[in-house]
Amino acid sequence: MDAFERELLRRSPLAACVLEVCDFVFDPPFLASVWDANRGRCYEDVLKFEDFLRLTRDALVRHGGSAHARFLELERRDAEPVDESNYYRKLARTPVGVSRALLREGSRRLKELLPGGEGAMPAEALAACFDGFEVIVGDGKKIKDAAKRLKPTRGYSGKLIGAKALVAMDARTGMAVAMSDSLDGLANDVPLVPALMGQLRETIARPVLSVWDRQFDDVRTLGHLSARAGDAFVVRVKQKNHTFVVESAAETADARGRAVLDEVGVLGKPGRSMRVRRITLGRGGEGEEDVVLLSNLLDREAFPAAQVLELYRGRWGIEQVFQQVTETFALGHLIGSSPQAVLLQFAYCLLLYDLVQLVKAYVAADGGVLASVVSTYYLFADIRKELVAWAYHGGGDYPRDARDAGQMRERLSELLHGSWDPIAYSKASDKKPRPQRAPPKRLHGGHSSVQRILEGRAKVIAG
Repeated sequence: MDAFERELLRRSPLAACVLEVCDFVFDPPFLASVWDANRGRCYEDVLKFEDFLRLTRDALVRHGGSAHARFLELERRDAEPVDESNYYRKLARTPVGVSRALLREGSRRLKELLPGGEGAMPAEALAACFDGFEVIVGDGKKIKDAAKRLKPTRGYSGKLIGAKALVAMDARTGMAVAMSDSLDGLANDVPLVPALMGQLRETIARPVLSVWDRQFDDVRTLGHLSARAGDAFVVRVKQKNHTFVVESAAETADARGRAVLDEVGVLGKPGRSMRVRRITLGRGGEGEEDVVLLSNLLDREAFPAAQVLELYRGRWGIEQVFQQVTETFALGHLIGSSPQAVLLQFAYCLLLYDLVQLVKAYVAADGGVLASVVSTYYLFADIRKELVAWAYHGGGDYPRDARDAGQMRERLSELLHGSWDPIAYSKASDKKPRPQRAPPKRLHGGHSSVQRILEGRAKVIAG
């Protein structure tokens, strides 16, 4: 690396962070172990798995999800590792086991780099009663807008769903940690639960408390969620006519003073039943249905109903993850057309999201604020600018220095010292409160002209 490149990197700390973290997480021995354990009958020839992932990363981060643009860039420098068509064929045939393992093991390595060590600086603080659990939020994601490039898909109108994934997110760090999947994008989420919980139990030794929305409330699925001793669940009820025999009940209130009915009883029918706790929050507003939760946290004193409701309320964070992954990391532009290609891109996008969460944690620590205050969108926009500048000004391969997790944490703190920018990185909602919008006015006949609206407004002001 010459003097110019060293100075360029000094002025691009975010790009340096991303490149160094990628080299730490995706080091050749790790990628070789992921590939060898999950490749099935696939093999490596000219295009190694390490180079394949680097091409995918550059397409997503620097070219908005266009692998073609990345290959054009390489072709201008006569530096393409293989023909572009070979890359697409490898992407289409990558086994789904590789995608799952890449997310599961890659996120574990990223968590080692959190400020102060894994779990030392949570993005979101949870109630102390849940300290004994690894709190996981689960939800399904349909990966939409698959391109109709495959010959059997041509000639159809309408949109195609590429695949389906069931994702687990760490509630404290905000990182996606595992996924199970189906090549059929229209598949139901429920059959994917056992595989996801199996992956979580392989990597998390302490008890898991998983939080789920509706459709996961049948006794069989609840049994999968609590199959390991010590594991617990909080699930919202979908079935309105489920069988529940009450043993005891207590009336309490949530943090906003709304009435809460806290019951313990038996869910289900003889032969397939489970003793659970049912917590009902009566919202009472017009058009608002009650929130009914099921849990095997039966001790009302140890786990107050208000805290359980607040924990479930935080479940919407995973919806934000999906939205940000789609909008920020080019998931709306699918590189490949096969379900296998779609799932690999989704897994890699989740890892990129996790990487930005890691950078957010250091930026937040530098500013003395919670990581949830930092805008993922604007932070990633700056990361992309710096990576593009590095490539545009002729930056070559980033120098690789062997570091362990502790040394990497020190390096990231050094790189991101002074990086907090309260103007650029604060979310809009944190800068000023948003006023409540009035309901939209209906135009006569469903349409009008701008001039007539302006004239009507002028008459109101004058009159």
